[in-house]
Amino acid sequence: MRKRVSGFEVFYLSLFFVVLYLPVLSVILYSFNASSSTAQWSGLTLDWYRELFRDRVIGQAFLVSLQVAILTALLSAVLGTAAAVISLAVTKGMQKTIQGVMILPLLVPEVALGVSLLVFFNGLGLPFGHLTLVLSHSLFCVPYVYIMVQLRLAEIDRSIIESARDLGATKWQTVKTIILPLVMPSITTASLLAIAMSLDDVVISTFMSGPRTTTLPVHIFSMMRVGVTPKVNALCTLILVGTFFVIGLNQVISKNSKLRGLSD
Repeated sequence: MRKRVSGFEVFYLSLFFVVLYLPVLSVILYSFNASSSTAQWSGLTLDWYRELFRDRVIGQAFLVSLQVAILTALLSAVLGTAAAVISLAVTKGMQKTIQGVMILPLLVPEVALGVSLLVFFNGLGLPFGHLTLVLSHSLFCVPYVYIMVQLRLAEIDRSIIESARDLGATKWQTVKTIILPLVMPSITTASLLAIAMSLDDVVISTFMSGPRTTTLPVHIFSMMRVGVTPKVNALCTLILVGTFFVIGLNQVISKNSKLRGLSD
């Protein structure tokens, strides 16, 4: 028997989606506004997109953010996956210790984490730039990779791993031929999440950016102090399109991996 949906539930759900997505739709709409003011509509234009592509500073900031995000995703995938796989072969007490160390960066406020990293890297004498950005972004992206891979490892039948060991496979062969292929969809999803989080970070990037390595979120935040034009709306629209593309790609990869698992 189907449950009847009350009018209040429909109204509340509709209001929720309007409040959630109306600001996003307004950003997309005003990226095509001929006027530089958001107070009035003056017709459709693509001038702000042309100005955006002619802005070398924004292009350079986006390139820095993209480079940092990709390197962060790769480093986070390696470290997070390694920590999750190692936790399979240790005792329960050590496993809880590893989990606590992994979750700790998520509990520390970003401001405190940024200041701590600033003092730490300054004490080491590292020049602030790509290296400090990748290391600091990886610090809060590794836990997500670890959690997602660990959840996937918990679903794997241990008898498969034990059978491989009984047949003479070494630990590395077991990891390479059995564990990694099974957790690869989770690694891919976590890596895409790490890219999104790295591209979105403002607080830690403010502390870690060098004079020539300003990320896109930090540059946009600095632009807001003197006022922004619809060029920023155009930039946000392109970022939204890229985000939807990444989400769709992730869904396709997950679907293909499930179909491959069912066929096997």
